[in-house]
Amino acid sequence: MIDIYSKTQISFYRKMLIAALIDAGIATVPLLVDATGMSRRTIQEAIKTLSDFSIECAFKGAARSGAYYISDWGIIKKQELKNHLQHYSDVLKCQLSDQLLVDIVEGIPMSDKKILQALFNQQRLQIMSLAVHQKEYTDAYLYAWSSGVYPLFEDTDGSVIEMPHESYADLFPVSQDKVDKLSKILDDAWLNKKVPTFYELEDNLEVRYSDEWSRSDLIKICRYLYLQGTSWDEDFWQTLITPMKHPSEAKSITRKFDRKKDIYFM
Repeated sequence: MIDIYSKTQISFYRKMLIAALIDAGIATVPLLVDATGMSRRTIQEAIKTLSDFSIECAFKGAARSGAYYISDWGIIKKQELKNHLQHYSDVLKCQLSDQLLVDIVEGIPMSDKKILQALFNQQRLQIMSLAVHQKEYTDAYLYAWSSGVYPLFEDTDGSVIEMPHESYADLFPVSQDKVDKLSKILDDAWLNKKVPTFYELEDNLEVRYSDEWSRSDLIKICRYLYLQGTSWDEDFWQTLITPMKHPSEAKSITRKFDRKKDIYFM
């Protein structure tokens, strides 16, 4: 049986969810946009009308650096509201991460760093869901988010709206600097017609003795660059994974990408 919710119910769920997020410290419009996927206008309207349910929401600080806070819950029982957050999130299709919901329900204090990490995890799930189920974004961009590689080649130049990843550059496990450095090394090798095998690449970067690089980093970045598709030709990649001169796991670099089979949400 499919549940059908009225506009009034949807509006109530939306306001309660936003109030709970504000109370947890996700308390600016940009952060709420990232957390919920709602538009700025929708969130601003919901905040403005929280008083319909006797919730007092105020703003403290300067316009650019301040944040909202809940000063009075009125007739709303906060803990009871929190216990329904998963339902509200599901109905509104926000796909809030399980960990974020648990932290809110249990009242775990959220530092700025923890909030940013929670929003990064949330954004990751949203990108992956949109890409797998609605065919949004390129294979390279989807792979980068799913594997934790900073998608450097999708950076914008300031003339258009930023891509989702650019707000979270410091949170990608495989950093922006690593992707930039390795792509330049490989590009120089290509231009000088001295494409290395994978083992040679590992030796050049002293992976065995390095605290900076790992074999996993190299494979993931190369996989992203391969899927990105704008750099180098097939001969380049076949040289990189020359038989007997690469570890078996490096074969995945040029494997055909399947969104539904290769992406895991857990």
